[in-house]
Amino acid sequence: MLSRRHLRIKVFQALYALQSAREANYEIALDFVADAFKPDLNSMLPQDAKQLEAFRAQALQLLENNHRSGHFERDDQTPPPVYVTAKNALTQFQQRLKEDQTRISRKMIPEVEGIYDTYLFVLQLFSELSVLSKTERDRKYEDFDGPKLERLSGFDTNIVVIALKESTALEAEIIRKGVGWNDEKADFVRKLYRAIFRNDETYRAYCSQQKHSPEDDQKLVEYALKEVLFKHEEAVEFLEKLDLYWNETGDIVRKMVQKTLKSVAEAGELQLEPLTDSWDDDQFFMEELFKKTIEQDQEFEQIIAEPLKNWDIDRLASTDNLILKMALAEMMTFSGIPTKVTINEAIELAKEYSTPKSGKFVNGILDTISKNLVAEGKIRKSGRGLMDNK
Repeated sequence: MLSRRHLRIKVFQALYALQSAREANYEIALDFVADAFKPDLNSMLPQDAKQLEAFRAQALQLLENNHRSGHFERDDQTPPPVYVTAKNALTQFQQRLKEDQTRISRKMIPEVEGIYDTYLFVLQLFSELSVLSKTERDRKYEDFDGPKLERLSGFDTNIVVIALKESTALEAEIIRKGVGWNDEKADFVRKLYRAIFRNDETYRAYCSQQKHSPEDDQKLVEYALKEVLFKHEEAVEFLEKLDLYWNETGDIVRKMVQKTLKSVAEAGELQLEPLTDSWDDDQFFMEELFKKTIEQDQEFEQIIAEPLKNWDIDRLASTDNLILKMALAEMMTFSGIPTKVTINEAIELAKEYSTPKSGKFVNGILDTISKNLVAEGKIRKSGRGLMDNK
């Protein structure tokens, strides 16, 4: 099951992607201005190189001074070509940024939901392995090279795998999420069974015995999960291809699958793991945190600058700056989340994704800022275990 920390990480990654897109779009805007004031080599009229260079410099400065605020007013001292070019560059910059924001925002939620899809796929793997196991055990003669595999039992006789195959809840979730089974996945499972499990000593030992205890069955599926599916090079390579964020989400999927497999023994029936305790609430949390961090960027910039009066804010690591803004958005938007929780999560985020000293830096800045905002009434917390700051 995903925690809020995982969700914050995903929001941070989306915001970082948008920040990278902003920087790329700004470079395009600068190039637009530069191209606008290049001498026209095909023109029959004389070209004033000095004036063009002066116009270019003015337009670039106008764009630099105003691209963050998103608008600027025309004044009598600005030459029309400079104003028009800078205005067009800004318009194009804003349009591209808006498109990127929409694109990244739309991808954020499906990428998190993709973790649940991968979880369902891994559970499906066991069902498919059982089909191959039964097909082989029903076959009169072996048709595989290599050492002979005893066929007294297999995945198809394992009570945990049987529970997976017979689970109507799992079947319903697979249909609801549309986790289809294509040729590539089928080829992978066949290769997984024939090239890996048939030659695996633990699985071979299991197949050589006709009867197994529930504990034996549980040990086999846990072994298959941890030592083969999540460790074997070819299996991991396929899962990485299936989920581009596998390095981050793989451990989450493993824990979800492991808990589901254990539920057969612990609860007497297969119990699926939800993605989160309340996906609707968590989805709202992610979308709102992403949106508020963007919408109040200028306000947060000023708030952060206050305790950094003797510090050039441009020297602030871009990741630190982003983490601080994201933390401010959370503090000021979600009244039910304690400020201390937000600060601690920001510290962990900084430790993981920024510089070695970022954790302490973020802690110090947010501690100072949060006290000021509480005093100003801009942070108001209410709910169970929280004081309402009135």
